[in-house]
Amino acid sequence: METPAVLRVATLNIRNTSDRWHARRQLLVRQFVELEPDLFGVQEVRRIPRQAAWIAREVNAQVEHPYVYRANWKTGIMGWREGIAIFSRLPILRHDELDLRGGRRVAQRLVARTRDGAELVFCNTHLHHALKPTDIRLRQASRILAWLADDQAAPVVLVGDFNAPPTDPTIAAITERLRSVYFAVHAREPERTVPTPLSRRDDSEGQVIDFIFANDRIVVHRAWRTFEEPDADDATLTASDHYGLAADISVRP
Repeated sequence: METPAVLRVATLNIRNTSDRWHARRQLLVRQFVELEPDLFGVQEVRRIPRQAAWIAREVNAQVEHPYVYRANWKTGIMGWREGIAIFSRLPILRHDELDLRGGRRVAQRLVARTRDGAELVFCNTHLHHALKPTDIRLRQASRILAWLADDQAAPVVLVGDFNAPPTDPTIAAITERLRSVYFAVHAREPERTVPTPLSRRDDSEGQVIDFIFANDRIVVHRAWRTFEEPDADDATLTASDHYGLAADISVRP
């Protein structure tokens, strides 16, 4: 039996075009190119200007295997402003979205064909940040899990900014069905995914709110924090106000 192909998946909240975007955008591009993810979910993508298209164009000028992207926008009037996107260098077989019914948030799902012919479900989301109602993220996560129930026999990866720490009921609900790949490798979550020096917030506010989850059809080989490198001349300039996460995985036969 052939060894399953190893894939790299990643996630990053790119902080739209706020906080010195023009100064930091090449930092983001360079670390994207160096990371070489096969599937990359990003959050807080500006629709105008065409931020995802700009990133794809800049990255594709520097890589051998080009990326395509699929973007889905917030519902209602906020859809003209912001959304989420998946960059893929694997063939995309299907793509759809889910209205999370709160904060105009959405989730997106695509089915990609891996290099050894398997079909992988990759889902990306950005849950509501509001403090009230307190259960809004739990309800949004429950909608995503119900949506992914159709794919329960398939290999599934769920990534994003969940705006909830590991101890939150939202994350507890998700980990009843899926596991955090970082935790699976390290038996703990990273020190933090927010803030980075870009946000200028006190270090005491550090927490983990970004995750990569996977079901039992996924074998996790490695997981780590990404987009950590600051500008060479300015330690407060980083790719985003979030750190990213990445994992090397394969599909269990």
